[in-house]
Amino acid sequence: MERRSRKEPIITLIIMIIVAAVIVSWITGLWSCENGKKNLNEQKKLSIADYVNSVSVLIQHSNKTSVNFFILLDKIKDISREELDSSLSDITEESKISLQNAQEMNPPASFEVAHGYLKLVLDLRTKAYENFKPALFNALQNVQGDISSSQILNAFLNLYISDEIYTYFQDEIKASGEKLDITNLTVLNSKVLKDSSLIDRQNVDKFISDIKTVANLQERRGTALINSSIEFNPKIINEQGDYLILAKGNEVSVTLLVENQGNVTEKDVVVVMQYITENNPKPEEKTYNITSINPSEQKSVTISGFKAYPGIKCSITIEVKPVQGETLLTNNTASYKFMVEK
Repeated sequence: MERRSRKEPIITLIIMIIVAAVIVSWITGLWSCENGKKNLNEQKKLSIADYVNSVSVLIQHSNKTSVNFFILLDKIKDISREELDSSLSDITEESKISLQNAQEMNPPASFEVAHGYLKLVLDLRTKAYENFKPALFNALQNVQGDISSSQILNAFLNLYISDEIYTYFQDEIKASGEKLDITNLTVLNSKVLKDSSLIDRQNVDKFISDIKTVANLQERRGTALINSSIEFNPKIINEQGDYLILAKGNEVSVTLLVENQGNVTEKDVVVVMQYITENNPKPEEKTYNITSINPSEQKSVTISGFKAYPGIKCSITIEVKPVQGETLLTNNTASYKFMVEK
């Protein structure tokens, strides 16, 4: 009885979200009914047909992504942790692409509300896949057990809510068409969470317990410096040969992202930055300690306090020190040459 009562607030929240969506749809529908009256020319009909076809392609991709997701969960016992990690990342990227495509679409007049539902559906699914991966690996490593279990439950709950909202999207597409005297507008069905029992905490705990028995999931450890994230202060304003030209300033600092690319939470990850100037080849060194970083998590690091030498050639080398058992070291370092503007 106790577990059953904890489920009730979740279902109540779902109902409140759906009711709110219906109210918004109704209010907006009053406006669109007056402004979208009938008399469609061929160009408008083609625009609506193109929109419905584009939506159908998006939904096909979203349905395929969900099928791949649950097929992957079914075969966890037969794959390595590396394959699981890679496959979950691929699924998240596929869902992000569908969401991005939906965000870039321009729905025809009178279909804006329906399209808002579609974007919400794809956003919920993307968040579900995105949050599921780190939560799963934390659960497998017995890291933050209760939190990981709640995150996995929320991922399944997001899928469930997306399915409910999708039915309102279908209804709104049909209603928008009928306001324009188009009576045959339909889109594909889309129900990604086939097993609704997974929104129950007890069943999620059982799911986690079952996958913890997997023998093939091997520990993988490694961190990486995300080169594309590096930002200088002062800002880069130009380039001169191999040298970056920074704006005027009295002090140089660098901000970067460090990512845990393994499947184990890492503790006390050390980032070292060495600063060398043309007139003083002895490096000045500063360090930064990341107390804890979870699998797939990125953390921002800022190392500051280096004196600027305007007009003098300088260089920095940044290194994320390898963690125990790390084998791939080619993505742990970055070096830059620069001069601060006089």
